[in-house]
Amino acid sequence: MMRGGGGIGGGMMRGMRGTSADSMFAPSNDSLTDEDVVGRVYDNKVVTRFMGYIKPYRTFALIALVSLLLYAAMNATIPLLIKFGIDWAIADGSVNRIHIIGAGFMLVTAIHFLSNRLQFIFISRTGQHILYDLRSGMFSHLQNQSNAFYHRTPIGRIMSRMQSDILQLQETFELLALALAELVTVGAIIALMLLVDWQLALVCMFVVPVLTVIMMYWQRFARHSFMRIRRAIAMVNGEYNQNITGVRVVQSLNRQDENLAHFRGLNSEYLDANLEAARYSGMLQPVVELLIGLGIGLGVVIFGGFLLQRGSLEVGTLVAFAFWIQRFFEPIRQLTMQYSQLQRAMAAGVRIFEVLDLEPDIVDKPDAVTLPQVQGDIRYRSVNFHYVEGIDVLKNVNLHIKAGENVALVGSTGAGKSTLVNLLHRSADVTDGAIEVDGHDLRDVKRESLVHQMSMVLQEPYLFSGTVRENISYLNETATHAEVEAAARAVGAHDFISELNGAYDAELAERGVNLSIGQRQLISFARAIVGNPRILVLDEATANIDTHTELLIQQALRRILDGRTSIVIAHRLSTIRNADKIVVLNRGEVAEVGTHDELLESGGVYAQLYAINYGLSGPSIDVAPTGGEVIGADGLSPAAAD
Repeated sequence: MMRGGGGIGGGMMRGMRGTSADSMFAPSNDSLTDEDVVGRVYDNKVVTRFMGYIKPYRTFALIALVSLLLYAAMNATIPLLIKFGIDWAIADGSVNRIHIIGAGFMLVTAIHFLSNRLQFIFISRTGQHILYDLRSGMFSHLQNQSNAFYHRTPIGRIMSRMQSDILQLQETFELLALALAELVTVGAIIALMLLVDWQLALVCMFVVPVLTVIMMYWQRFARHSFMRIRRAIAMVNGEYNQNITGVRVVQSLNRQDENLAHFRGLNSEYLDANLEAARYSGMLQPVVELLIGLGIGLGVVIFGGFLLQRGSLEVGTLVAFAFWIQRFFEPIRQLTMQYSQLQRAMAAGVRIFEVLDLEPDIVDKPDAVTLPQVQGDIRYRSVNFHYVEGIDVLKNVNLHIKAGENVALVGSTGAGKSTLVNLLHRSADVTDGAIEVDGHDLRDVKRESLVHQMSMVLQEPYLFSGTVRENISYLNETATHAEVEAAARAVGAHDFISELNGAYDAELAERGVNLSIGQRQLISFARAIVGNPRILVLDEATANIDTHTELLIQQALRRILDGRTSIVIAHRLSTIRNADKIVVLNRGEVAEVGTHDELLESGGVYAQLYAINYGLSGPSIDVAPTGGEVIGADGLSPAAAD
């Protein structure tokens, strides 16, 4: 008995050198690997792109901006009213002036309150709408990326973009708006201070250049810790994704303790990076507080007191300056505290827009036409394809599949079987030659109109959370209950579905894990045919199911393949025998084409593969059909095949 998995069509070249091309997509250097990027406090490109999302909500944004400017103006005006209240009203002893100042103070306070309230409401409303559009845009854009993109890009990194980075922007959007308000406040305070007493203003602000130099010096050290945080969180997210999606393998191999130890190492690095960043932030805050104290002490108390003694400064002005200096440094203190947050936000913006700027590998031509209803005649004309320049996966493939014909693809692992059908599905485009359906070059038609008339059933069935009905009608949401049930009956799934609690309305868990693999695959078959596709591709679709379920599917296949063009990547001999013709691939080339009996009679590659898998020449036979490569003897037992 041979060891499982390959059959005539799979797992046979132990000694093959080079890339396993049939994994469909080889690694590439253009994956998202910018976790080392740390944003600047202000990145004009990010902000400019971000502003483009505001246009649909410009009314909200305008109200927020006006409210923000009013809030900043009132913030700077309150100390000025205090000055006039002391120097103009109280010093003069006029009750009317006190009433006027009091009324003015109440008016400014009311405007200050209302503008503050409005800016919070409309900044939040604008921000949430923008983030909604960003999330929707990223979701839509990622769905249009090719399988190659997902093959070369870790899912954990993509999820980090979708969740962590957008969350970072969500937390920071209001901060950016408030930072603008603080900057406007600082500008207004500087203008009023210079207008009231420019000498005292310059003395009070002498610490600003000192603070600027310290901030520039501090950033050089802090940047490293922010880079370290980005790298660490990417590794932690990747480890989460890998271990959660592979939890069954982890548990079956009893790797929980080892994986936990590895994760703790990654988590410790993340902890250390955050503690390092906290230490840098802790170094900066006391310095800022010291400079604020010096500004108030040296500027207001000493120099202001000296001017007051000389009679060249009024008491109200000194009091107003004390308030202004405190309010002047408050925005600086807040911006300093949020410095790293601003950097992370800008970096998040860079990464989000990098995703949105990714061009899909497959893009319709501007003049692409809609593919009409097809009959299913398929031609591969001198097709060449490579993932890596210089390493061909398919070589000069010429193949004609007639409409309604049932074709089986067989060959060893890496021979190019899955690549051949994925090129038909336009998951990638040929690098040379052409693929035609009913005479239409696939590159000249809209991909949507092509895949709408095709269905694929993969080796690993994937079901979505939802009802059985929703999963079967996934390809054709307009399908009626009768059509859904007819599809289920056609593939032999109706009986077990009827026994479920709720039948077609039974809720499936994520990935359909509350069903057996065979049941999941039957639903996948029903999903594939409910849209009545003209071309059906089965990529080792019966590899993981038991013999009884396969028997049901074989019976169903005779019905559902009738009148359709079908391409079956063969795993079991029973599927191959029923094919109108068999295409044998070897190292990316079409080695033979014929029926089962014809190919056995010819004594070529197929006959040798058949002999290996069914023990006609003994389990240890090695053959080298076209050039000395060793082919191992992995395959299925005869009992499993029939």
